[in-house]
Amino acid sequence: MPTESIIRVLGKNLTIHRLFLREWSEMEGLKQAMDDAISKKDFNEYFSNCIRFIEMASIQSEIKWDEVPWWEFLTAYSEVVKLNTPTIDFPILTSTQKKEDKKLPWEYAGRSWFFWLNLLAGNYGWNEEQIANTDIDTAIGCYQEILIDDQFRKEWDWGLSEIAYPYNASTKTSNFKPLDRPEWMRPIAPKHLPVIKMRKDMMPVGNVVDLSKQ
Repeated sequence: MPTESIIRVLGKNLTIHRLFLREWSEMEGLKQAMDDAISKKDFNEYFSNCIRFIEMASIQSEIKWDEVPWWEFLTAYSEVVKLNTPTIDFPILTSTQKKEDKKLPWEYAGRSWFFWLNLLAGNYGWNEEQIANTDIDTAIGCYQEILIDDQFRKEWDWGLSEIAYPYNASTKTSNFKPLDRPEWMRPIAPKHLPVIKMRKDMMPVGNVVDLSKQ
């Protein structure tokens, strides 16, 4: 896994590096600030945040970003994103569940870092320095395992409760109803259903039209 790369900007070397968890969480906050600037159509603020985004992950000499050609600026930005993206396809990151756009009442600038600090310190007993210098793949992997353990604990408690066995009046029996799992923990539905043969006595009566050949 590469941790840094060198690109040319205005004829100078710009070293882009992969951030550890604390700085990476601050970078994630900048992404939200850029989204907010776009929603307000404040392109000056958006450009300023883009510069901060690149500089946060770069070791660079004095670069006048307002003089940088757009393609070099885009290359620098893309390189920062590429190096600071998880290298593992964690299922938790591929969830298609809709997220609420409205900010929660307890949200504030910089909360992302304290979320990770609380999560990893509370579950693993790591100190602040250890957590700050954790690679993002390790942090996200641990986060997913914490959620899996929590889900299994909930399922165990659910299975011991009466509400997990609703009564069916038609069959006069109680059947187990499993606790719902998050979307990313569910089996992936096949994109193409298998073609199987149907018994002749199960064929529908009348003419059968194959719509796929129309």
